[in-house]
Amino acid sequence: MITKYIKQVAAVLLCAALVACGGNDQKSLRVGAKPFAESMILAEMIAQMAENAGIPVERSIPFGLTPKIMEAVKQNVLDVYPEYNGTSLTFLGQAPTSNGKASTATVQALFKPLGLEMTGKFGFSNDYAMVMTTERASELGVTSIQDLTKLASITYVVDEDFVQRPADGLQQMNRRYGITGSKNTTFPVGTEGKDKIVSALLDESADVGELFMTDGQIAEYNLVVLTDNLGFFPVYEVAPLVRSDALASISSLRGVLEKLSGIITPADMQAMNKAVDLDAQSAATVAASFLSSKGLLPEGASSSAAKIAVIADPGVSRSINTARALRAIRFGYAGSDLDLKNNSSPLETLAAGEARVAIVGAESFYTLGDDGPVAKGVAEAFAVLGYKSAHLFGLTNGADSIGDMSKIATGPKGSGSAIVLEMLLTSIGISNNVEVINSNSPSAYLLQGMSQGQYDGVFLMAPLKERVLATLLRKSSYKLIGLKEWAQGGHTARFSFIRPATIPANTYPSQSRSITTVSTQFVLASPAKTVQTAGEVGPGTAGIDSSAAIPVSASAVESIREALGAMDVIDPAIPVHGSLVPEITVVDKSLPFSADISIINILMILFTIWVIYLVFLPSPRDFKMPEDL
Repeated sequence: MITKYIKQVAAVLLCAALVACGGNDQKSLRVGAKPFAESMILAEMIAQMAENAGIPVERSIPFGLTPKIMEAVKQNVLDVYPEYNGTSLTFLGQAPTSNGKASTATVQALFKPLGLEMTGKFGFSNDYAMVMTTERASELGVTSIQDLTKLASITYVVDEDFVQRPADGLQQMNRRYGITGSKNTTFPVGTEGKDKIVSALLDESADVGELFMTDGQIAEYNLVVLTDNLGFFPVYEVAPLVRSDALASISSLRGVLEKLSGIITPADMQAMNKAVDLDAQSAATVAASFLSSKGLLPEGASSSAAKIAVIADPGVSRSINTARALRAIRFGYAGSDLDLKNNSSPLETLAAGEARVAIVGAESFYTLGDDGPVAKGVAEAFAVLGYKSAHLFGLTNGADSIGDMSKIATGPKGSGSAIVLEMLLTSIGISNNVEVINSNSPSAYLLQGMSQGQYDGVFLMAPLKERVLATLLRKSSYKLIGLKEWAQGGHTARFSFIRPATIPANTYPSQSRSITTVSTQFVLASPAKTVQTAGEVGPGTAGIDSSAAIPVSASAVESIREALGAMDVIDPAIPVHGSLVPEITVVDKSLPFSADISIINILMILFTIWVIYLVFLPSPRDFKMPEDL
């Protein structure tokens, strides 16, 4: 009896021990985000602070747009994500308001029955911004949304979420202001969508775009934010939207979220958004760096990701195309961050193993020898970013051709502009007559120097409709000069990577006629797998020891190209990455000799002959005995 009692007590104690052990298993915090930089950065802050406090985290960064992610937290699919009080109001069927405190109080009351709670705000409001380029706004005389009512037609570029919003979206804004005659183009929410919105504004295919006040593109591209005269847009203060049961079951969670309250200013957020959208840093790295700077994470928490060095032509600027290329490279090297630097010898730096990827023009693959261009043979192109066209500027009352110029300013040595100009002058045969002035100065300063008589022309390689150049050509004192000498001289045969091109009429202000010019392809390059021998690529090859370089892998090339999307074929004058060269399998159709098979074939032939012989033998019934027998 006593033994049975002892066994029962032991069983109870064992069950209690198991329950106690099970009770130590911490519930994971499920963190989500919307698919744009700011939301992902804030979600990473929540996740990293939770992990630092010992809370296991399951990330869904990004998860989806507002309707999807808000429903996910309601239905216990997610525990927490960053949300805006203005957005919450509209999706809860309430009228927007510009009073942040009142907005949050209303949202809290409406979320409580749903088992949700908005904890302390991060410290900034990210309101919608209707933006225009400074040039377009000045041209149309627009400074506010109200001014758009004066225009006969308006072209908007916005994200998909903005046209779907029930109370503070595009159609509602147009109705509130009485704007008519508008049309719009929509792009997906996120960094790629913002690129397309800004690109449409910069190339003047759209008038007005929709961004957020904390977007880094506003300052980077000097966009004008239109005044919201009627206070249409509500305040959008952001805070963690969290399930009440998660706060109850994860004891340290509320304290973690409270530490994030009020720590971010609008300037902080704009800088972090720029780091992700334009500098291609990961949301996780940017969040960790900021939290470390505030003393909320240990020092060094921001340096966990590996750095991929990217080297670029000295003339490469922080354009939308550059940002797009950087994000694609980061996609190809998942889990890594990028370190972009400009260098006067980008491909040599690549070959020395000091960088993994280069952003260069086709001209960078060659050097100018005594007998013409010589292929360096140290790099291979694997993706096309676009094209750069030659822009030769002159004074309105100055020289009409490159041959009439004695001094030409261009970019620094090693830049695409300097390389192409040297090749053009040499090929045309006027290099001894023209003094080339290499300068690190911005385009505006170069043209200003020309106005002051320091030189006769300015030569720059740039994409068509480049904003700075378009702004400069609004001034009547400058003109574009064609390069007919190149097109008429048959120079493409020697310099096959410099292609004849045309700048169509009206590409730039005051440019009423088409301009004959040249262009080169703009690509991503990898170190070559092997140093090629002379004559293997192009007119010749200059051997450089690239043993220290690590080529971009075939899988990384595939991922980067996938991230970039549709692109042109790489110029055949440029060496191409090995993974992009079609594999040709040669099938030997000759019959191999085999003694056994040959003997069998001979026997089969003899057998066939014997069968044919039997078929044609006379039949026995047709045989007659001789009569004399």
